[in-house]
Amino acid sequence: MFSRRTFLSRIGGSIVMPGLSFAQSSVQKVALYANVGPDLIHYDVDVAGAELIKRETMTVTGGIQYAWPHASRRYLYVASSNSAPNYVREPKTDHFVTAFAIDPKSGALTKHGEPIRLPQRPIHLSTDIPSDNILVAFPNPSAVRVYRINKDATLGE
Repeated sequence: MFSRRTFLSRIGGSIVMPGLSFAQSSVQKVALYANVGPDLIHYDVDVAGAELIKRETMTVTGGIQYAWPHASRRYLYVASSNSAPNYVREPKTDHFVTAFAIDPKSGALTKHGEPIRLPQRPIHLSTDIPSDNILVAFPNPSAVRVYRINKDATLGE
């Protein structure tokens, strides 16, 4: 059985580049994003050579909890917290959602607007179908909050 991290790593590229199919005659570029603590690492996937090529690393405040793509697949929203289990940093009050723009040719990430501060550690996030809002789930106390996504895909109130 796959762990959640293994499963998400294997499908990560298909989230960003869903048109890739092994039945196609021409192989498209595939980007994969993985995290270690606060670092979000971009890899190119060489499908033909079965190889990951490490590209740039973006760092957020706190350990990354979850990531979700915008409906356009041109932006990635990342939830982070410094009070995550096994992530010891003080003070344990920094919780954010950060938006990243995805370069359509290279898959490179760049910070897109300012992060929004969250009231507590997030454990999950997703957008509604048109990506007009982002929903963030919290574990303790259990709660869900909805934040607006601006027309330019930056995070709003």
